[in-house]
Amino acid sequence: MTRGHERPGSRTRRTGARVLAFAALALALAAPGAGSARAEEMAFDPAQWPFTAIGKLNVVTGPGSRQFCTATLIGPRLALTAAHCLWDKARGRWVEPGSVHFVAGYAQGAYLAHAIGNAVHKPADYAYAYGTSRPNMSGDWALIELASPIPIKPLELEHLAAPDDPRKLRLDIRRAGYRRTMSQTMSAQDKCAARLAPDPAPLLIHDCRAIPGESGSALLQVEDGSPKVIGVLVAGPRPGAPPGPSFAVPTRAFLAAAEEILKRQGARDDAGREAGKAGDPQTALP
Repeated sequence: MTRGHERPGSRTRRTGARVLAFAALALALAAPGAGSARAEEMAFDPAQWPFTAIGKLNVVTGPGSRQFCTATLIGPRLALTAAHCLWDKARGRWVEPGSVHFVAGYAQGAYLAHAIGNAVHKPADYAYAYGTSRPNMSGDWALIELASPIPIKPLELEHLAAPDDPRKLRLDIRRAGYRRTMSQTMSAQDKCAARLAPDPAPLLIHDCRAIPGESGSALLQVEDGSPKVIGVLVAGPRPGAPPGPSFAVPTRAFLAAAEEILKRQGARDDAGREAGKAGDPQTALP
């Protein structure tokens, strides 16, 4: 039903239902054994994988003007972040891909690798709005194709908790990123808990910290020694608001899009290697 055809009070009822759903999930996280209030700062080596696959996302918004978020490498030339990180608020428009810079393993001006954006993919119907009340928070994700490959092992995506999946509660989640109050170094948390909220739209309600700058950072679940991305951080309580849960978009929202891009990039890379072999003077026919 479009907004123009809504009956009086329908938006209010839906908003109330959404608030009640979020409140119920927040209480579920607070239940004994659910892992609430376990999230804590963790010691880590930023020069070790998987933290090397996490980077600062610098977005140029004009001469001498920039903003930043966090992004995660999920392919040699593909990075994951939150869509709202690419919104130029001053100009009221989306930034161009070439204004986006992914800087892997950034620390005090040094970094492991850097690449500029070549294309950006996000839901066509995602509309920017500040805060956790945005109407389509579940679409707040973006995939950035990079103009050059990053020589770092990327992180894999996990298809987290389909509607009938019993693993709707996840524990011992890690998250790392660059917060506005400590922008020159990466910080990380572990022992976070998250629960999948299937309605009104798929979201992960979790207790990892969410400070501006950390938007776009990946929630990582480590199983069998292999960390995988289960979601991307998009929002938390408004500044100055009472403490509350944070929100992330689960990987199943963008998994198909990411796999399609990775497949296309892989095919192009294979074609390039074959073309290179054909042009090798040692193997080319006279």
